[in-house]
Amino acid sequence: MGEYTVAKTSVWWDIENCCVPCSCDPQLIVQNMSSALATAGYRGPISVSAYGGTHQIPHNVQHALSSTGVSLNHVPAGTHRLHLHWGLTRSKVMTRSRPFA
Repeated sequence: MGEYTVAKTSVWWDIENCCVPCSCDPQLIVQNMSSALATAGYRGPISVSAYGGTHQIPHNVQHALSSTGVSLNHVPAGTHRLHLHWGLTRSKVMTRSRPFA
């Protein structure tokens, strides 16, 4: 793995289609992500950006996620979601083809 083990990891989370489970403490999500990455050998910093209809997320959950560093990004229904999907897909392709860019 080499230099990738300490590289920054960015998580882009579709929070609308993969929401916080009722049984899960939202304040532990970033910690759980970091632990899973560390178990896989990645020990660099992590940033988490959540995208989706944030109006559907209870305020206490939004606050808990924000307090742990999750960046909540409201993406309204419609064509904006298509742009988000296109952007995420393009980013994945660019990352795979130019990992050091």
